[in-house]
Formats: sequence, C-alpha cells, structure tokens
Amino acid sequence: MGRLPSTLRASAAAWVLLAATAASASTAASTDDPVTDLQAAYARALPPGERADFYKELFATVLQRVQRSYATEVDLHKLAAAARQSIEQPRAGEAEPAEVFGQAMNAALRTLDNYSRYLDPRARGDDRDSMSGNFGGLGLEVEAGEGAVRVVAPVPDGPAWKAGVQSGDLIVRVDDQPLAGVPLADAIARMRGHPGTPVTLTLRRGARSQEFTVALTRDIIRRQVLRWNMEGDVLVLRLGVFSGAVSAALQRAIEEATATQAPRAVVLDLRGNPGGLLREAVLTADTFLSQGAIVSLHGRTPSNQRSWQADAAELLPGVPMVVLIDRRSASASELVAAALQENGRAVVMGQRSFGKGTVQTTFSLGEETKGALKLTTSYYHAPSGRAVQTTGVTPDVELLAPTAAAVAAAASEQAPRARVEQARCGATIKAPDPALACAVAYLEAGSIDRFVSLLGAPAP
Repeated sequence: MGRLPSTLRASAAAWVLLAATAASASTAASTDDPVTDLQAAYARALPPGERADFYKELFATVLQRVQRSYATEVDLHKLAAAARQSIEQPRAGEAEPAEVFGQAMNAALRTLDNYSRYLDPRARGDDRDSMSGNFGGLGLEVEAGEGAVRVVAPVPDGPAWKAGVQSGDLIVRVDDQPLAGVPLADAIARMRGHPGTPVTLTLRRGARSQEFTVALTRDIIRRQVLRWNMEGDVLVLRLGVFSGAVSAALQRAIEEATATQAPRAVVLDLRGNPGGLLREAVLTADTFLSQGAIVSLHGRTPSNQRSWQADAAELLPGVPMVVLIDRRSASASELVAAALQENGRAVVMGQRSFGKGTVQTTFSLGEETKGALKLTTSYYHAPSGRAVQTTGVTPDVELLAPTAAAVAAAASEQAPRARVEQARCGATIKAPDPALACAVAYLEAGSIDRFVSLLGAPAP
C-alpha cells in the first residue's frame, strides 16, 4: 500500500486517539464492581452535596450486609442493576437524596422477596411500634389484591372503622399516590404515621367499582394480643398477633380460666394472625407441648441455622385441642399451627394458611439517621422438615364457606383429612361464629370421623 497523504495521516491518528479516549471513558463509566457502578449512577442523578455523599456511601453498607446475611446466595450485579434502574427513572422536579436512595434500595430488595426492605428512620420507628403492639395508623387489616390493597377488616373503634371503611374495600390511592405496583409493606408504611396527622384514602367498593375518598386522622392503634372466654366447658384463646410478651399473657389467661373451671377442651384461635416475633411463637407452641421438635431454621450462615425442642413443662396436658387458622394466618401463627399439628397435640381446622415461612432480622446501619435493613435471613421448617414458605399449613379439617370461591380454593397439593361446610355446624355457641362452632362440635364429637358423620359431610 502506498503512503498516505499527510492530511489523511493526521486524520487517521486523530481518529485512533478519539477511539482510545472513548474506550477509556466507557471503561471508567462501567467497572466490574457493581457497587461502584451503582454509586456512580447515584452521583450522576443528584446534584452534589453532603446529603448525596451520605447516601452514596450508604449503598455500599447496605449491599454488603445483604450479600453477607441474606438467607440464600445473592447476585450482587442483579441487585445493583435493579437499584440503578430505579435511580435512572425520570423524575419531575429536583430529586431528594433520601427518597431516591430509599426507592432504589427497596426496588433492589424486591428482587429477593416481598419481606426484605430498607427502613428509613421514620419507618424504623414505625416497625418498632408495630412489634410492641401499639402504632400510629388507621386500624386496618389489609392484603394485596387486584392492583391495590384490599381491606380484610377494620379494627373496631379505629379511625377507618369510624369512617365507614368496610371489609372488601380496595384502597387504590393514599393521599393521591397510586398503590398500583407498590409492595404491600410500602403501602402499609404510607398509611401509618404519627397520631393526629391526616390522610386521605381513595377507595373502590362493590361490583360497580366506583371510587370515593375518605378523610381520616391517624390514631394510636392498640392491637389486642390475647382474648379468652369459655364456651361452656371449652376454653377459647384468641391470639391476634405475636408481639410483646404473648406467651406470658397466654399463661396468665390459662391460670385465670382454670382458677374457676377446669376446661374440658381448648381452642387456640389464630385466624387473621399475621405473625410477629419468632421467640414468642416458639414459646407459645412449647406451652402446649412436653416433647418433640417445634421448628428449625435454615439459613445460609451458621448463625441462621437453629432448631428448638419442647421442654417437659406443659399447660393443659391431655386436654383435647383445636387450632383455628384461615388464609390470613401467617408466619409465626403458621409455625405454631404446624408444630401442634405435626406433634399430634391438636387438630388444625379452617383454611390453608398464607404460606410465609421466612424469618426477617432487622440490622441497624449505624447511627439512627441511616435507618435499618429488614432482611430475610432464614426459612423455617415444620417438625417433619416440611417448608412452610408458599405452601402454608393445610388443616386437618377444611372449613368451606358456601361460595364457589371457597370451594375452588379447597384444592391444594396436600389434601385435608376432611372437608366440611361450616354452616353445617349449627348454632352450638353463643356468638355467631361458624368456624368456632365447628371447632366446638368437633371437640364434642371426639374424632374427625365421628364429627364428619354427625354433620353428614362427605370425606374428601
């Protein structure tokens, strides 16, 4: 090939130099370190300043904790990519460092599961209050549903109950912020807040699905951990949540009940119980067991692998027992139901439970201003070794409401020993509670076969 003219030689040299510069710039923009790349994306999205630097460094702290403590191996590149995608979304107005960080971190954690999340200082305080049984909120039991949040039940005398919010209502917006695509935990966080502060809910009700708004004022919500009463000679213990000193309250209730009348049988009602503290669930199961395994934890690190066995002490030994559950019974309540069922201590009755078989640990990120990380650190297994996550607890006797939806929901991988329409149980108790009536009727019958026979219900 002949020699190039000098002008062309200069152009070629310049092109080579530009190409090398571009390659160098590309290398600087993307490294093999996902944390560094994420921090760079965050710095590009926000104006420089002390607050931006504060949260930029916090990314490394959080991601390192996730990689070290999550229940299973974590793909850090995938995690950082989800956070970076959130950061790079267009925003109206000036971005606020704390808000961008929180949204990005929770977008990343949602790729792991529905229960791990970053807690800013305010959310951290709300979480502590929730575990104590008292918190500022609206008084609602809710679940995810239909691109919104479905009301399971308003707490009697709470703000939502007083405003006329009903079971089955769909909450589509909180203060004009849509809930479509928002994780349930984040939606609940939006509804909670300091007592006395206002909030507006946009609701959808009924078949016509017309939207309307209600204005409420948050108040202190006190969950009633335990209620008890006697249905004839059957002691009924209703546990609403596993927060605070549940096991101690349970022992006091049994002492009070037996002081005047020795119960012939006992019903432990865990319907609608969303869970709570692991240690209280273990102690509750142990209250009714004198031997056998209670639960085992399976995590990636040795500190998250543990098992519990029942001690010899037992309250109400030999007294026939029913545990009532439904599809809202989750987490710690499933642990208790499975332990009593698989040790042969109780017959479980109701509907298949929710299926949350994971344990979350809250890690402080340092000083209070950094918030905390609530992270799934292990899965719990029933005494048989069966995982509860996604499968839930299948009742021995499944109670069916007279609706097509309930009958369809009856099909599951693990079949119950019997299925009964709860309306067949009749008015055997004071209050109009068909499921509790079935529990009492079973205890009077003495066995599942006799119970089914007396009701004239076919076995599955």
